[in-house]
Amino acid sequence: MARVSSPYYSKEGSVYHIFSDCSAGKSIKRSLKVAGRGNKKLCGACKGIKAGKRTR
Repeated sequence: MARVSSPYYSKEGSVYHIFSDCSAGKSIKRSLKVAGRGNKKLCGACKGIKAGKRTR
């Protein structure tokens, strides 16, 4: 089961993430990771996890 985390995003990205199991979110380098939503859209993978259509 996917674990919800505090929202985070990449300084270089256009979306934010809310699941620690998100494959796209996991690939963000620590130096580029920022807490919050950053006025960005929710990641497609996170949307799928939230809807129960994906596991990560």
